[in-house]
Amino acid sequence: METDESARCAAEHVSAALNDLAHSTITVEDPASLYPILGELLCSVRSLVQVTDQLAHAHLRLRQHARSEDGDVSLGGRESDSAAWALVRARELLEAAEGQVDEASQRCGHVAWVPAERTERWVNVVFLDKAEATEALQLIDRFGAAVVIRQLSRLDRGDESTEDALVNGYVYDTIPTSPTDRVALDPQSGYAITFNPTLGYVSLHRRYEPDAAAAQPQHAPGTPPAASPVPAWFCSPPRAHREHGRSVAL
Repeated sequence: METDESARCAAEHVSAALNDLAHSTITVEDPASLYPILGELLCSVRSLVQVTDQLAHAHLRLRQHARSEDGDVSLGGRESDSAAWALVRARELLEAAEGQVDEASQRCGHVAWVPAERTERWVNVVFLDKAEATEALQLIDRFGAAVVIRQLSRLDRGDESTEDALVNGYVYDTIPTSPTDRVALDPQSGYAITFNPTLGYVSLHRRYEPDAAAAQPQHAPGTPPAASPVPAWFCSPPRAHREHGRSVAL
């Protein structure tokens, strides 16, 4: 039982580590890091091949303990067998993936990467989720993304926001997006917004030029009346925006 507990704990750590890897590779900043990342990924896939094989054998070996929710031995055994064969197929697919990742690693190893010139970068200054994101998404539909960009930019604390982003690693060579994100850019202000109605989040990014002494926005957050239906971060836009505001989402 102690071994089983160790295996469960290890599985949780692997899940968390792979989630971190997925997040950190949304934007890879240094091309020279691609080869070592692929090397570690190859080792991980090889381990997954072994794990799925071992779990398949475990389902077959422990079949006599299988029961359905109603206590049916025969049905429980069939379900255990089905799980085992599904894991066998997963192992075969992972073996194929291992071969492809191995080839990618070898090909990548033959590349002499030229360091990318970083003329500008992007820092995350505001992130909304849950109820706040829902309100922001509704306002994007109602007023347009450009208006929400201007209002969220009031929460930018300038150098303090930049320092927080640098410390926490929220600095990117390009605007970070996932395949289902929508993006709106305001070139004049240097802000961009990514939002995802399906996953329920809104994120504001600011163009960051380390070598430029660009002045940071100096906004005083607006506070709507207590009875206002809009969130505290949203200062009601001028009437023209209410009537003519439109989404600039790509």
